[in-house]
Amino acid sequence: MTALLAAIVMWLSANFDLPATQDYPRIELIAASEITFLRYQAFTPERRREVAAALGNAAEDSKRRAVVSVYDDRARTIYLPAGWTGDTPADLSVLVHEMVHHMQNVGDLRYECAGAREKMAYEAQEKWLGLSGRDLAGEFDLDPLTLKLSTSCGF
Repeated sequence: MTALLAAIVMWLSANFDLPATQDYPRIELIAASEITFLRYQAFTPERRREVAAALGNAAEDSKRRAVVSVYDDRARTIYLPAGWTGDTPADLSVLVHEMVHHMQNVGDLRYECAGAREKMAYEAQEKWLGLSGRDLAGEFDLDPLTLKLSTSCGF
C-alpha cells in the first residue's frame, strides 16, 4: 500500500497544487454504514438513529448519493468500504479523492468552505478516471449539476 500511496502523492503533486508528503494516512476498511456515520459525525446511538432515519426518509430521492469513503483530518485516516480492493480505476479514484484531502490536511491548506475543499478532490478524481477513459458521471452517476453544488460555497 505504501508504494501505491507514494505514486498517488507524486501524481497529485505533479498535477495539482498540493505539497508532496511522505506522511501517509492510515487506511481502514470498514462497513459502508460506518462510513456514512463517520461522514455525518454520528458518534452516539441517538445521532446514529437520527442519521439513519434522515437517510431512510431520503431513500426515495433518486438523486441521493451514497457516501463512498471519508477522510478524518484528526485521525489522518482514510476510511474505505470493506471489500475495497483498488483493482478498478473507480476504486483507485476513490483513494485519489481521499488522498487529496489528506494532502490538504498535512499541508495545512485552508479553503473558503467545505465545497471549495471538495472541488480539488473531485477534479483529481475526474482526471485520474480520465487516464483510463472513464469519468465521474459514468462510474459514480455524478451529474454536472450535483458536482457543481457539491463543490460550491453557500449550498
